[in-house]
Amino acid sequence: MKNTLSAPFLLLALLALGCQSVSEKAASIQPLAENTPVPPYQDLLSRARNQSSVATESFFINNWAELEDAAKGLEQTSRLMSKSADMPEDKKESILAVSSDLNREAAKLKEACRTKNEAEVNTQLQKITLKIRELRIN
Repeated sequence: MKNTLSAPFLLLALLALGCQSVSEKAASIQPLAENTPVPPYQDLLSRARNQSSVATESFFINNWAELEDAAKGLEQTSRLMSKSADMPEDKKESILAVSSDLNREAAKLKEACRTKNEAEVNTQLQKITLKIRELRIN
């Protein structure tokens, strides 16, 4: 009897945690205000990872509008990465080049979304994932 009473509360707690995670990811695709200071590099990298995840999830369920929003967000995030003041000096040249590549791939993703070209979206999502991986600081 005791287990059956606690099960609904556990389920509610898990649902609340799951919703929070989804809403955090959804917030990551919203554009940042253009007049705000550039966030730290690591925050931008996390943001790009979240945007890429949202894009992949949106593609899986054919949510083309959200996928396009994620692509727009990735374009902005990649532009901001190149302006981040706290990127490591020894990786600055590489970060600038890869963030520029990421920006181009995000633009191609956005265009593929508009035409609903599934093969091209898939290709761009793969390239974006690899570019974001290259931007890690180890």
